[in-house]
Amino acid sequence: MIKKFSLVVLLSMLFGAAVAAVAADLPNRAALIIGIGHYAGPAADLLGVPADVEMAKEISKAMDIPDKNITVLRDKDATKKNILEALQVFGKKAANGGRVLIYFSGHGTRYYNPFINNCVEGLLSYDYQTISNTEVAQAIQYLNDTVDKSIVIVDACHSAGVMNKVRTRSSLSKSDLVAKFASKDKSGEEVCAPVNYRTRSLFDETQALGAIQENIVYVSSAKPEEVSWDQAGKGGVATQALKQCLLGRAQDINNSGAVSLDEVRQCAQKLMYAMVPGPDQVASHITIKGNRNLIPVINDSGKKPNIQISSLSNSDNQPNKPGENLNTTPVGVPPTKPVVTTTTVVEMQKQKEDPVAASLASLKDIEAQRNPNRVVDVKVSKRILKIDKDYLDLEVKSSSNGYMYLVLLGSDKQSFYVLYPNKLDSNNFIKANTPMKISSKDWQIKAAGPAGVDHMLLIVSDSPKDLSTLGSFGDDSNSPFVYTLNNLSGRKSLIDHMVGKDKNGVSEKFGAKLFSVTEVK
Repeated sequence: MIKKFSLVVLLSMLFGAAVAAVAADLPNRAALIIGIGHYAGPAADLLGVPADVEMAKEISKAMDIPDKNITVLRDKDATKKNILEALQVFGKKAANGGRVLIYFSGHGTRYYNPFINNCVEGLLSYDYQTISNTEVAQAIQYLNDTVDKSIVIVDACHSAGVMNKVRTRSSLSKSDLVAKFASKDKSGEEVCAPVNYRTRSLFDETQALGAIQENIVYVSSAKPEEVSWDQAGKGGVATQALKQCLLGRAQDINNSGAVSLDEVRQCAQKLMYAMVPGPDQVASHITIKGNRNLIPVINDSGKKPNIQISSLSNSDNQPNKPGENLNTTPVGVPPTKPVVTTTTVVEMQKQKEDPVAASLASLKDIEAQRNPNRVVDVKVSKRILKIDKDYLDLEVKSSSNGYMYLVLLGSDKQSFYVLYPNKLDSNNFIKANTPMKISSKDWQIKAAGPAGVDHMLLIVSDSPKDLSTLGSFGDDSNSPFVYTLNNLSGRKSLIDHMVGKDKNGVSEKFGAKLFSVTEVK
């Protein structure tokens, strides 16, 4: 690995730059929760919506959104006018560089619009108006330039084409499940069958208005041709599953130290299969568009929540669906033999047996949280370094002002080191578009072996990070570098400190660049 060299002057500097003073009540995370269980029209009542609203609040709190920044619109207050106005005002509750959650539970709808000779899909407001994907995207457009990450969860369906089929099944009359779809006229069911057309999704519309894929995630409870289910008194099937997985049930499949949204999706999908095992009623499939690798919740507790998930039928032998990671069994559901693809099994086994793969996954997970509007360029003078001879020579350029952090996963793969800032040089501020060298006349970094690849992640964040507690895992008084061990606890700590929410509510935007050099004898 690369080690320190020429430690000429040991400065009595505190590690890391001081955190900028920010008003304690500065909000940078907010949530807007919309739940419509009763409509001023012929749509079926959704008796699970009250539970959905409470679960959405729990998800919000898990995302470090304070109660005062959670806005709820329910039933008669959730008219089209009120919803669009709330969406437009919503961004003001999230400071620049924060995160927001937008959650909707209610009926989805489709109708034929003769003026565009196409079908329009959207959400059904209390006053029986359609809020199209285009209108939603336009209302939240301003979020593209302010917040760092936006998560939109919609537990509704647009599946007009399957409604005639599910209505004919006598078993539905004995079930507490209700399909979350309502047509305003026959065109929604006959002309707008999803097998005959495709409309632009909400994600497509937001991208057309300037949203960047890495900065937004759209989570839908069902595919376009599927029905989402509402369960009386318990909530949407998808919301129930997402809540359990976001609050701790999802597994860190690649052992990176954090759970991504895609890992949450895999966990939730399995629970939904158990909850709606068929054959008359079939679970929908959660879909994610945008940054699937986004880490929505930082949770180091390692404790699984005390939850109860029960099947909605008497079937106890429903097989798991192919292609899903099925390593958890819901409480109250008999375990079944997992059915997974060969690729998934190989990848999971690789992560368990190869700590190198897991540790590299940690760096990739951090990089995946970057904001593409923050561009970081790294120039390495030598990609191949001779051990005990060559020095690491880097030049960094950032598109914006920020604070620079260089994390090393050395060739020995034993620890992660924060090479910069360090005890010898804590002035890690970098000016926009001004090249900056890492190292100085007082300290340099020399290749010290063993032979192999050094992986490095360069981060430029809007706000300084307090890394003092990171050293508790492996602070060495004889070394200028703070480090954390390359085990699961260390990887969790690294990700938490690099991408976790700052307690002062400052901007969470950062740019990142992952690169490597090779040490040879």
